[in-house]
Amino acid sequence: MSEPKHPPAQPVSAKETSELSRFAAVFASGTMLSRVLGLVRDMVFAHTIPGAPLGAFLFAFSLPNMLRDMLGEGAVNAALVPVFTAAREHQDEVAYRRTVAAVMSLMLLLFAGLTVAAVLIMPVTPALLAALEPFTGKALPQSPEELHATVRLMQWTFPYLFFIGAAVFAMAPLFVAKRYGTPSWTPVLLNITFIVCAYGFRNRFENPAWALVIGVWLGGVAQMAVLWLDMFFHVGVVWPSFHLRHVAVSKTLVLLLPVILGQAAGEVNKMIERFFAMSLGEDKVLALYLSNRLVQLPLAVFGIAVAVAILPALSRAHARGDEAQQHQLMLFGLRQSFFLCAPSTAALLVLRQPIIRLLFERGEFGPEGTALAAGALQYAAIGLIAFAWVKVMVQGYFARQDTRTPVIVAASSMLLNILLNLVLVRPMGYQGLALSTSLSFSANFLVLYLMFGKRYGWLWDASFARSFAGVLGATALFAITLHVAQNGFTAWLGADSLATRFGALAGAGITGGLVFAAVCLALNVPEFETLRRRFMRR
Repeated sequence: MSEPKHPPAQPVSAKETSELSRFAAVFASGTMLSRVLGLVRDMVFAHTIPGAPLGAFLFAFSLPNMLRDMLGEGAVNAALVPVFTAAREHQDEVAYRRTVAAVMSLMLLLFAGLTVAAVLIMPVTPALLAALEPFTGKALPQSPEELHATVRLMQWTFPYLFFIGAAVFAMAPLFVAKRYGTPSWTPVLLNITFIVCAYGFRNRFENPAWALVIGVWLGGVAQMAVLWLDMFFHVGVVWPSFHLRHVAVSKTLVLLLPVILGQAAGEVNKMIERFFAMSLGEDKVLALYLSNRLVQLPLAVFGIAVAVAILPALSRAHARGDEAQQHQLMLFGLRQSFFLCAPSTAALLVLRQPIIRLLFERGEFGPEGTALAAGALQYAAIGLIAFAWVKVMVQGYFARQDTRTPVIVAASSMLLNILLNLVLVRPMGYQGLALSTSLSFSANFLVLYLMFGKRYGWLWDASFARSFAGVLGATALFAITLHVAQNGFTAWLGADSLATRFGALAGAGITGGLVFAAVCLALNVPEFETLRRRFMRR
């Protein structure tokens, strides 16, 4: 093991830790609201929209959503935040607004061009699905008419990309202004419009999926309007200047293009997974979607929130040349995300069927759907910690304006995932697609971690080891307790009604949570102690 390439690390200051925790808490609170309402939205979907139309809509909407993830928050955090942070530090108000206006022009043109191009090429989708038959060993379950209807859904949902692209651009100046609240809760607006449209318009169309298309448009416009208003209020009124020769535009492109390539790896993985799932049937699309939603809840609330919180501090430490501070901030991110995501992983694995049954099994969604979604969740959940740690690791590279390394690693991970899909889809079906994603992200993290350690110093010390061991032990006891408690409460209360299902799940969760807290307290896990002190102050 090589020696670290930086001076002995000093602990993150109490002020810095408090600020990071506050930002993470604010972002996590808003994200929690959004994700919880997202689960309510998915419950409404499962209850009101039949499986085939819902699966077709989810497949159609996944493509603009994929580009949103690739060019949205990821690009904002990795490319725009460092550029705007540097401009904010060295420019006056007028010059800073000019910088924002110039980069805004670039991003709006990019999103508009991609939207138009995507609408034009969507008719090739049936041919792409047919090309997967040799790998799945099954003929397409959809008729030509059903595939044509899916193509139309895809074309009408794609304008969402422009609306949400304009919305997420506004997040960058808001993050620089330390405005984390509004960006975290604006996805709530899309969830609300989806719920209203699912109930209000589903009976007005022969294909009820078109009710959700209306929700896409209304939600996208609403998010854009709210974020731009907040940006105008806290940054100043800024309109696109189309001054594409501004120095900030070139700096943004230098950072943005590798970030897009890096983000593309993960998003291409999702796209390929959706195409494989669609070739197996709309019910498999729905199963993978629901399992992914349940994994994304703790990932977004905990993992992404921690990663978002540390990036500005990492960027400031890099600007000061403070290697020790960057090292400690990365350790903070890894420890905090593991503390939050490890018990979440255990809960999703142990309670996957009771959770899915409670949330979705009613109306159009029956026991067969529960079994399919639980089968996908058992393989998707094992990658949760790796997903969160990848988010943290790439921030360490991005803060150093090294976008090349994450791109190369992510591209390699993408190729691994494609290979695993091809190998596993025939013997394991749709479950092999979920396992492929978890394995490829685990490899992604491991490579990023090893390369970071060799270049900048190993992200491991005695306190990290103690914290890791303590959380791991507490999580193991937590999982055992969940299993025993769930079986006990179910035998006592039964599982025939919504109330008894909720009672059994809540009883198991509370019992397991108390055991987890007690073990963390007994082992003096620092992350738990910080959480306890914050709770006691409030």
